[in-house]
Amino acid sequence: MGVDLPTLGLTVLLLLIFGRLIFWLTRKLLRKVMKDPSDRQIKLLSRISAFILSPITVIGSFALFIYISIQTAPIESDEEMERSHYEMMEEDIVSDLKVGMSKTEVIGLFGEADTTQSVLIYDLSLPDAKEKYMLEITFDTKGLKEFRRQR
Repeated sequence: MGVDLPTLGLTVLLLLIFGRLIFWLTRKLLRKVMKDPSDRQIKLLSRISAFILSPITVIGSFALFIYISIQTAPIESDEEMERSHYEMMEEDIVSDLKVGMSKTEVIGLFGEADTTQSVLIYDLSLPDAKEKYMLEITFDTKGLKEFRRQR
C-alpha cells in the first residue's frame, strides 16, 4: 500500500502554497513586532516558521476535510443494514455450498447445527434483527441435496 502520484502531487502543492502563505504572513508580522529587524533575520525566522507550520496546517486541513466528509456521509438504517448483510450472506452461501457436499464439509463451514438429522437448520440472524435468517440444508445419500432460506 502506497501513495499514488496525484495524492503526492497534491500534498506537495498544498505544502508549497501554505508554506508561501505562512512565510508571507510571518514576515509581515515580524516587521511590525521586531525592533530594528534586518531583512536577513526576518527572512530566516519566516522560513523557519513556514517550515514548521505548513505541514501542521496541511495535516490539520486534511483532518478537517475527513471529519466533515464523515459527518455528511449518509447513515444506513437498521433495516437497510440487515437487508444488505443478508444479501451478502446469501451470495457467500451460494458460492460456498455445492450440491453433493458431505455433511462433514457443511458442518466444517457452518459449525454444529441445531439439528442432527438429514436436515440441518442454522440460525444466521443478526442479533436484535426484526427479520430472522434461518438456513435449512437438506442431505440425501449422495450428500448435500439442497439449501434454502426459511422465512
